[in-house]
Amino acid sequence: MNNWTIVLAAAVILLLMLSRINIYIELYVCRHNDDDHIAITLYALRPLLVYAIKIPVIEIVQYNDLPWITSKIKTPQGGTETYVAREQRFVKRMVEIFVKNPQKFRKLMRGVNRYIRLYRYYINSLVSSTHCEKLDLKAAYGFDDAACTGLAMGVVGAARGLLLTSLNTRLKLEAKPNINVTPVYGQSHFALEFKCILRIRLGKVITATIATLTNSLYKEATRSG
Repeated sequence: MNNWTIVLAAAVILLLMLSRINIYIELYVCRHNDDDHIAITLYALRPLLVYAIKIPVIEIVQYNDLPWITSKIKTPQGGTETYVAREQRFVKRMVEIFVKNPQKFRKLMRGVNRYIRLYRYYINSLVSSTHCEKLDLKAAYGFDDAACTGLAMGVVGAARGLLLTSLNTRLKLEAKPNINVTPVYGQSHFALEFKCILRIRLGKVITATIATLTNSLYKEATRSG
């Protein structure tokens, strides 16, 4: 009996320790001349556990006489490219189902919408417990027509206000966001550098995952019953 008590106590202590581990998500977006990419780094107990993924600029290629979006993703295990032929076959298959079997297509869409709602529920559960430790945004834009650049300043200013309001509502900001947008008059120009560091406890991830699975199973049981 004492042995089981010791094992149970050790398991509880281990779970408590794991729940206190912080997971960091670092997002970096750069668009400037030839240095265009998105980098996502996930780490915990730094620098012991690190996982990074880099997505270079998305390109539009011509494949089977159709314009198509393609990219190459780089991970610690190596690089992988998008499979244009497979993606086109998938789209073609979906179009055929939509035209020839609308009932099956509607059923597929209901399944997709169900997973989207489940995903949104999961993300909303995580966002409420997410801390934003750093948010830097530097951007420069311009048009050949100076009037268009001036008009865009008002749009950018309004979007900046909406962004800050949304961040303060949804995330726990640990530092004041640094947003700097510079207009460039008389030339077509766009450059962007964005860096954001998010932090969340592993215990919150486990709790949100359990809650999402429980909610999904309950809805499935209710639908079946």
